[in-house]
Amino acid sequence: MKSIHYKAYDLEGKLQKGNLYLSSEEEATAFLIRNNLTPVEIKTVPQSFIYRFIFRFFSRISFQQKIFLIRNLYLVLRSGLNLDRGLNIIIKESSGGLRDFLLYLNYNLQRGEPLHKTFAYFPNYFSQVEIETIKAGEISGNLIQNLEKLADNLEKQRQIKNEIISNLIYPAIVLVLTLAVLVILITFVIPKIGILLSQLTSKPPLLTRLLISVSNFVNANLGIITLFSIFVLFFVIFIFFLPKTRLILNKMLMKMPIVSRIYFSLALSQSLFVLRSLLSAGLSLIQSLELSAQSTFFPSLRLAFLRVGEELKRGKKLGEALSSQEDFPPFLASILGIASETGSLEDTLLVMEEYYLEDFRNSIRNFLNLLQPVMLIFVGIIVGFVAIVVLVPIYQQISEQLQMEGRGGLPGEVR
Repeated sequence: MKSIHYKAYDLEGKLQKGNLYLSSEEEATAFLIRNNLTPVEIKTVPQSFIYRFIFRFFSRISFQQKIFLIRNLYLVLRSGLNLDRGLNIIIKESSGGLRDFLLYLNYNLQRGEPLHKTFAYFPNYFSQVEIETIKAGEISGNLIQNLEKLADNLEKQRQIKNEIISNLIYPAIVLVLTLAVLVILITFVIPKIGILLSQLTSKPPLLTRLLISVSNFVNANLGIITLFSIFVLFFVIFIFFLPKTRLILNKMLMKMPIVSRIYFSLALSQSLFVLRSLLSAGLSLIQSLELSAQSTFFPSLRLAFLRVGEELKRGKKLGEALSSQEDFPPFLASILGIASETGSLEDTLLVMEEYYLEDFRNSIRNFLNLLQPVMLIFVGIIVGFVAIVVLVPIYQQISEQLQMEGRGGLPGEVR
C-alpha cells in the first residue's frame, strides 16, 4: 500500500487535496473519477524516513478527530442512513488525516471489505481493542451499540485528559515564568550588577564570581546558545513522536512510586471498562481478558490479565485466577469472582470502573495541589539565591567602608 498525494476538482469546482492509501497511481485515478472528482495531479509520496515522518505528522488522526469519527459513524448507522451516503457527508466535514482515512474507508467498502479491516490498517491511530470491538459488532450485529460504547469511552478519556491539563496549567505557568526570570537575570541584570561589583570590590565571593562568569559566557555566546536550544527542543519533539521512545518513557514513569500509584487506578479503570465493553459486545471472557491486557499501558497489570486468561484456560474460576495475582487488588478480585458466579459481572465491572476512576481523579488532584506550593518554593529558592549572591558582596563592601570610617574617627587620630 502506497501513500499517493492528489489534487482534484469536485462537482462544485472546488480544489480538493489529500492523500490516498492505494497500490498504484492508476488505481487512485480510477477511485477519484468514480467519486466524482476530476484529478489534476497525482504523485506517489517518497518512502524515505524524512518524508514518512513529515507525512505521518501532517496526516495523523488526532484524538478529537477520532471521537468525531466514531460518534458520527454511530449517528449515521443509528439514523438508518446508508453507510456510503453517510461517509460522503462525514468526508465533507473532515480534513487532514481523517479525510484521507475516510476516503480509504469508502474505497474499501466499495470493494466489499468489512468496516473493521480498514481500521486494522491503521494501528498507530486505532488500538487493537477498538478494532476488535468494531469487528465483534459487525459479526454479532451489534455494531451500533459497540460504536456507542467506543464513543463513550473516548469521551471519558478526553475528560480525564482535560482534567489533567487544566490542573497542570498553573504549575506550567509558574515554571515558564521562572525560566523567563532566569533568562532576564542572566542576560540583562547580572551583567550590570557585575560592573557595579567590579567597582566596589576586587574579590567578590566565589558564588558571585561564578554567577557573573556564567552570565558573561551566555551573553558572549547568546546566538549559539539560542540556536542550540531551538535544536534541542525540536529534537526532543521528534524523539517524543517515536513509538519506542514513548514506550521507554512510559516504563520509566511506571517505575516512579507516586506516579505509579496514581496511574495504576486509571489503568485499572480503563481495563475494567474495556473488559465490560468486550463482554457486552459478545466476546468470550478469555478473549476479552487478552484484549484488555493489550489495551492497558501499565506493564504489571497487562501481565496480570494475561496470566488470568491462562488460568481460566486451565479450568480455574475467575475469582481464584484473579486472587492469585499479586498486582491485582484482593477486594476487586473477590467481588469480581462473586459477580461472575452470580451472573452480574458486567454490572459489577461498571461499578468498580467508576470507583477506580474517581480514585484516580482524587489522587491527581491531591498531587497537583501539592505540586503548586512546591513550585512556589522552587521559585523562591532561585530568587533568594540570586539575591544573596548579589547582596552579600555589596553588604561586605559597605561593612568594610563603615569600619574604615569608624577607625578614622577614633580620638587622637591625626587627619
